[in-house]
Amino acid sequence: MTTQTKIALITGASQRLGRSVAEALHDRGWNLALHCHRSTEALAQLMLAFNGQREGSAHGFQADLAKTSDVRRMIKALSEHYPAFDLIINNAAVFPETGLEDISPELFDNTMAINLKAPLMLCQGLLPQLNTGASIINFCDIFGQIPLARHVVYSASKAALIMATKSLAMDLAPRIRVNGVAPGAILSPADTHDDAMLTSLLTKTPLGRLGGEAAIVQAVEYLIDNPYVTGQILPIDGGLSIS
Repeated sequence: MTTQTKIALITGASQRLGRSVAEALHDRGWNLALHCHRSTEALAQLMLAFNGQREGSAHGFQADLAKTSDVRRMIKALSEHYPAFDLIINNAAVFPETGLEDISPELFDNTMAINLKAPLMLCQGLLPQLNTGASIINFCDIFGQIPLARHVVYSASKAALIMATKSLAMDLAPRIRVNGVAPGAILSPADTHDDAMLTSLLTKTPLGRLGGEAAIVQAVEYLIDNPYVTGQILPIDGGLSIS
């Protein structure tokens, strides 16, 4: 008797954390639907590596998640390509630094569209194809729970995603589990491009060091594997949220 291969959608798969999660799932035998916006070359290289290991195990989908029309087009393409899904990981996000004086209606709408609206639309659009026992994992942020200076729109979008995650967990139970991870200081200055901010965060982090991609991958794997966890936001922040 053969076991059917599980299928996962990962948005922002060419971003650092998305790629690390994709690699871990592929190593575990998952087939992957990988999304990107502009990083089509990086995504192509990732698919080439995956399909070189296991033919037909990865397919790419390009979309600007700020555009409702693009999200709908991607949902249609995903639905036509895959009969069912076992996991949706909403990783794609934007991280605008803005003081109150810098906030424009366009920036607000773009941030909310990518960080909140698109994950909800993808869950809604693919709901009929989610297998019983499937999971949704939203990449939230510890700064959706505690404030980060000059990131009011970003923090608000992630706070809303946290509440959406908990609400969906109630609405979709018991057939589908919905959880979130809330990273703190994970990546190095080369990845964040903001040495001062990272230094400040590390001084406030009890463990005093970066978490690294492995910490996020382990959290995602835990949320996938534990069938009795839903509606939870797992902080992966080295204790930053309690400092």
